[in-house]
Amino acid sequence: MAFFRSALVVLLIVLASSCAAREKLGDKDSSPSFSRSPQTEKHFEFIDHLISPAVGSLYNTHNSFVGSCVLIKKDVALTAGHCIELGNLKYTRFGNEEIAIKHQYLHKDYLTKGDDIGFLLLHSPSEHEPIKIITDVEELPKMVPLKTIAHGSGRKKISKERVFRYYGILKNKPNEIVFLPLQTTVWFGDSGGALVYNDITGNSYLIGIITHFSVIEQKIYECAARRVDNIIFYDNIWEPWVGTL
Repeated sequence: MAFFRSALVVLLIVLASSCAAREKLGDKDSSPSFSRSPQTEKHFEFIDHLISPAVGSLYNTHNSFVGSCVLIKKDVALTAGHCIELGNLKYTRFGNEEIAIKHQYLHKDYLTKGDDIGFLLLHSPSEHEPIKIITDVEELPKMVPLKTIAHGSGRKKISKERVFRYYGILKNKPNEIVFLPLQTTVWFGDSGGALVYNDITGNSYLIGIITHFSVIEQKIYECAARRVDNIIFYDNIWEPWVGTL
């Protein structure tokens, strides 16, 4: 947690069983245990795991739900860096397949500059198609509608039209996308999920990995995602994370 000009930045990872929605792999209709979640059918469509299967979920060594991740190659998934640092991760789920995590990596600037991104190398390739990544997120017009696909409160969902809008990228945070929660907000468990832009032809593109929301005077005023169009996979950019595995 970090304070800046009275703003509270809230990470969206599920950490403790007292507030976690534990998702049973055979129970797609399970109800979230965190009853005060703002995510309802008014703003989100709750969907089966087989819809948009490239957006997966993360589980820890106790087989409990932690957060979200996004398949960008058959054996590589992006997620928020704090999901890796704090999640004690063990495996992923895409659609109906569970895949163990082979290696975990954090961006080299995660601990020093807060670049909240990491990637997971999977033990075996997924059967599902990875999501396409946008070429240049800065070409998007301001206030264009966006969608989120993630597992907030442990249920997979996609946001409805006009719920979120693209605001832009701040000069002092060139890797961070700011998007506005006009009707509701992202929530715990959404960390590592997909921020998506749909073009006029109906094609979907990943533009960011959801990381956090910010609060002033107990009101959420913006959400944030780590942009993905500038991610590279050179060895010196990433550092292995062993954690407690």
